Amino acid sequence: MWSWSPKEIGVLVGVVTSGSRASIAPVRISREAIDYVKDEMLAIVDDFIEGRRFLGVFKGSVKRDLAIDSSALPTTFDPEKSHSFSAPLMQSYIEIVGEIPPEGGIQLSFAIPRPGSNVYTAEKGDALLKILNLPQGLSIGFHKFSHLRVDLDPRALDFHIAVLGATGSGKSRLVKAIVEEVLQKKPDYGVVVFDHTGIDYADKSRWGSADIEVVDASQIVLEPDVIADILVSHTGLSTYYEDYMYGIVVEYIKSALQKIEQSSVESSKHLATRSHVADLEEVLKKYKEYSAKGLFKWSFNDFIAVTEAYLRKMGARESSAVKTKLLLHTRVGREFFESNLSSRRIVVDYVVQMLMNRKSRLVVVDLSSEIEYSAKNFIVFQIIKRVWDFIIENRKRAGIVAVIDEAHNYCCAHGCNPAKDVIMRTAREGRKWGFGLILASQRIVDLAPEIRGNMNSVFFSRLQTAGDYSELRNWIEGVEYMQHTLPFLTSREFFFAGLGNPLRKPILVRVRDVA
Repeated sequence: MWSWSPKEIGVLVGVVTSGSRASIAPVRISREAIDYVKDEMLAIVDDFIEGRRFLGVFKGSVKRDLAIDSSALPTTFDPEKSHSFSAPLMQSYIEIVGEIPPEGGIQLSFAIPRPGSNVYTAEKGDALLKILNLPQGLSIGFHKFSHLRVDLDPRALDFHIAVLGATGSGKSRLVKAIVEEVLQKKPDYGVVVFDHTGIDYADKSRWGSADIEVVDASQIVLEPDVIADILVSHTGLSTYYEDYMYGIVVEYIKSALQKIEQSSVESSKHLATRSHVADLEEVLKKYKEYSAKGLFKWSFNDFIAVTEAYLRKMGARESSAVKTKLLLHTRVGREFFESNLSSRRIVVDYVVQMLMNRKSRLVVVDLSSEIEYSAKNFIVFQIIKRVWDFIIENRKRAGIVAVIDEAHNYCCAHGCNPAKDVIMRTAREGRKWGFGLILASQRIVDLAPEIRGNMNSVFFSRLQTAGDYSELRNWIEGVEYMQHTLPFLTSREFFFAGLGNPLRKPILVRVRDVA
């Protein structure tokens, strides 16, 4: 009936005791195996009476000693002699992953292992892989103890992935392993990585022969509303002045475009100072076009002049105009305009077209070079939004995976707009259009719950705070059995749970080596 024996996979270490269920079975470990069995090892439960075999994971192991139990020891005792009457025992639980049919494979089963069933460790990963007949997918690593290869189901890319762990846990290596596999095995996919720190992904030499394009975020042309937000933030002006600042930025862009077109002997009629709303789209189009060509320049003196003229036109008090100009001088300064803004040459549409046309299958946006947080947020928003524009215009799958490093900065529980809104849309609707997310973060509590809840595959390692653990326990089934294991995980060790895991139960994997 069976073509293999559990002894070929591991060693006999115990038996199932009374109280087993379809999902979990209590186990008594033999005295010889007490120092051998560890939590998160794989197990084979051999119910030889009913002719069933189950794959499981050791959980919640506890070592006891009946002779030196705190309630059994006398009031006074000699610690040096206590070991002479020791009676050690070890209890554990097997979380049932599934039943292994005689023909091989792994399947969901509601059968309950009979008490008295033999329990073996499962340590020979290659042999176990053949028995379980697990599908090949994206190679990300191996089970920590058995070295069983556990691949990520590529279909999980569209259903979104979360990679969670404290600093130093190896999140970037895991993300890189996934991206390398996508580039190698999924030729119909492109990947855009938003690298928050510029350390883990922006270095081309770390990608080997991969077709990669690195975009310097500090060179991306900013929209007028983002520039206005930055100016309001830096000057510390009240919200009352926000509308004024938006108007000032637009007026400056119009006047600068007029000068460019006049100098090139072109008609500037459509750029008149009092343009209609319908003309604003053309103004923004030309602003980006001339910026990409290096023709559009930001002059600090001209901006101050436009500010004064606009505020007077809008009927602002003289003191308000003086205050605004003073704050622009003292808190913003000439360098912001003539160095930061004037040096930008890359428009977002170019980045998205490069990605959608597969001119480069891997685009890394190095956000570390952008010093303005609101600009970083805008860049993430604008690129993802333009991918959605492509989907709407063409009504077809995008085949895009967006990796967001330090994701708690862009889809936090409170604030983080406008990036948060477009990330939320992708989390909810992206699966229908082949637009997946990989969110990497060290803080679970800071990720918006409505986004976090749409991550259908999750990798998690040791966590940053007790609050993160509490959130994880409410999110991922079975985490309570791992509370004593998580703190001791080393770099590149993650629990793998969710839709992309072929075993469907959280499995402890070690991430494979990457470049």
